[in-house]
Amino acid sequence: MKEAIVVDVNGFLTDVTLVTDDVTGVFPMFKPHRITESTEELQQSSPEIIGYIIAIAVPSGLYKPKFDFNAWELYNKLSKSEIDGKDNLFTDEDRDSIFEKPKELNLWIEGLSMEMPDITHIQSKQSTGKEQFKSLTEKMKNKQQQLISGYKRFLNK
Repeated sequence: MKEAIVVDVNGFLTDVTLVTDDVTGVFPMFKPHRITESTEELQQSSPEIIGYIIAIAVPSGLYKPKFDFNAWELYNKLSKSEIDGKDNLFTDEDRDSIFEKPKELNLWIEGLSMEMPDITHIQSKQSTGKEQFKSLTEKMKNKQQQLISGYKRFLNK
């Protein structure tokens, strides 16, 4: 068994599932049909895609991984083309140009938009572990003093 990624229709990761080791690729997930008595309604309605199961590993280093459906379509177009005598060269149907099949697939991209603040900038503003520990210790001491003084007032009544 291996991990497969469940993405929404925009390509953003929503969940993780398990698939068998021999499964690779992109598989659509459809919205379940309502149970109705009429089979005509079922035949007339087309299934609605609500997401995809992606059985392609996500590279490390992506903060918000997004599957690139355009790259996947291009890869499939190259894979279905004819082999032109050499192991790694593929031609398009018109045989006008020759493509080299990518050795490494880069189908996952960073989904974090440019409008979002730089994460490294945010992390640099955060306090270090020692500073956080000191702050938390001070807060706990203050809370303890408040409890002690409240307890003393309760006993004096």
